[in-house]
Order: sequence, then C-alpha cells, then structure tokens
Amino acid sequence: MDGSDNKRRLLLDGNLIAGQEALHQWIEELVDKLQISQAALKVTQNSLLEARNAIRNLQQRGQIQEEALIQLSNQLYSLAQQVGIQITNLEARVRQLEVRVAANEDLDKIVTAWLAGQTYTHLPWVMQVALLAREVFSSSVLMYELETKDTKVYRQSLINKIIASSKEISPHGDSLGDLLDRSWKQTKNNDDLKLLAGLLEVRSLPMQRVVNTPYLFVIGTTLELATLPEDVRPLQPGRSAIALCRSQIDTIDRTTDASRFVTAVVEETANDCLAMISNQSF
Repeated sequence: MDGSDNKRRLLLDGNLIAGQEALHQWIEELVDKLQISQAALKVTQNSLLEARNAIRNLQQRGQIQEEALIQLSNQLYSLAQQVGIQITNLEARVRQLEVRVAANEDLDKIVTAWLAGQTYTHLPWVMQVALLAREVFSSSVLMYELETKDTKVYRQSLINKIIASSKEISPHGDSLGDLLDRSWKQTKNNDDLKLLAGLLEVRSLPMQRVVNTPYLFVIGTTLELATLPEDVRPLQPGRSAIALCRSQIDTIDRTTDASRFVTAVVEETANDCLAMISNQSF
C-alpha cells in the first residue's frame, strides 16, 4: 500500500506542480494583458485630455474672435454715425449755400430792375418802397431768413440800397402825414389809385397782423381814404390815416425821415411775410 500511496502522491504532486505552473503562466499573461490595457487606457486618457485641451483652445479662440467681431462691429457703427453726422452737416452747409446764392440773386435782380427804372417807375416813392419790400420778401430772401434765422443781412442791404437812391424825404425829417398826402396826389389816375389801394390794403387783415404793421397800415389806409368820392373824402387822407392808426392800432410818430421810414416799412413787411410762411409750415 505504501508503494501505491507514493505513486499517487507523486502523481498528485506532479499534477499540482503542473497546475501551479499553468496558473502562474495564466497570471503572467493576465498581468501582461492588464499592463497592455492600462497602457491603452493611459493612451486613451492622454488622447481625451488632448482633445479637451484642443476644444478648450478652440472655444477660447472662438471667444476671442467673437469679441473681436463685436468690437469691430461697434467701431463700424461708431464710424457710420460719425460719417452720417458729417454728411448731414455737409448737406446742411450745401443747402444753406444754395439758399444764400438764390437770395443774393433774387435781391440783386429785384433791386437792379428797380434802380434801372424797370419796375414801379410811375408810382409815388412811398408806394414804390412798400411794393419793392414786398417783392423782395416774397422771393428766396424770405426762404433764407426762414431757414437760417438770419433776419439782418438782407434787410439792412435792402434798406441801404433804397436810402442811397432816394431823395423824396429830407434827411432832416419830414411830416409823415404830408409825405402820405403827397404820395396819393402824385398817382396819375384814379384807376392806379384803386389798384394800389387793393395791393396795399391792410384793414381787412386779421388784427394780430395789423397791430405789427403800423406804417403799412397808414399807407394802405391813406390809399383807401383817397379812393373815396370827393364829397366824403377827408381833406388830408394821410393825416386821417395816422389818426386812425394812433386810435386803433398803435402810436406812430407824426414825423419821419428816409432812414426811419424805409427801415420801418422793410422790417414790417419782412416780419409779416415771415410770420405768414412760418404759420403755414405748422
């Protein structure tokens, strides 16, 4: 039995050794495989980290590019606004220049024709001044004043031109009533008198306009009274017109001179025309 036991033991020991060797070999293979898997995982991890860093870099570059685009867009918008303002200013300057050129041309044409005796020559001087002022401030001169708010340059220019060429009033002054009465008497016929009365008539105008035009009121009222039949016409329509103005409208001096008269007629006419066109604009 001892011999059999020895053989069995030897056989078992051999099998055990063989099994241990096989197990050892399997463990070594498993370790090798684990090492390979670990290396693969490490490579994969590194790849993922690289991919993450690449994505982060792309995001950062994209953000930088987006910020650059936003900044560029803001700069372009600001530049467009500046250019727009410059264009608007340039257009305004061009428009102002156009209006001024037109006003210069109209004033020169109107006054030159009057000085050359081509307009209003058969009318008394007082009526010439009133009609000349109305013609000037019905032209581009009025548009210039409306757009630029400059109410001095062309008014003073017209006043100077009229005074320089006028000798009807003494430089030392004259009676306004006498001046008005001489004027209507100088009218050649009754038809011309009625025509002038119609052109310069002011009594039918709204009171808010009449109160601002006392000189135009006395001129128009003088003509209106002068056209009445002789049996009811005042002996001195000019003086009567002044009395009506002082009682109904405003105090007006009974004496005048060339500078005062021309300045008053030009200023009243210009202001009246400017007020009318300003009211029409609203």
